[in-house]
Amino acid sequence: MAQVFASAIDRDRCDTECLHPDRIRPLLGRSLGPEGAAGVGGLFAVLADPSRARILHLLALGEDLCVCDMALVLGMSISALSHQLRFLRERGVVARRKDGRIAYYNLVDEHVRRLVLDAVIHVSEGVA
Repeated sequence: MAQVFASAIDRDRCDTECLHPDRIRPLLGRSLGPEGAAGVGGLFAVLADPSRARILHLLALGEDLCVCDMALVLGMSISALSHQLRFLRERGVVARRKDGRIAYYNLVDEHVRRLVLDAVIHVSEGVA
């Protein structure tokens, strides 16, 4: 059993220790530090939930959507949708605008829109 595990690990390694200075020199000091990695991981964790992914995709396709309209299109209860929208708002991915008694939501910026739409394209191409 230990041999099977070791050989699986060995397949993901170089057969010899080596360095390629020309390849790594431009990367030095540019890789994510712990805080940056935590931020990126947190953003992807937001997308990891299928309900939230559907909400963000809908908002990426349209702008300023009201909670009732989103609930109808997504087939979700208003309560469940509102819970997810609050989660997304607290993490800075969506913004809320109130117009009287109606709550409208949109994505906070174009980066989130591109990330969601690119993820959808990536999955539709069967790459994931």
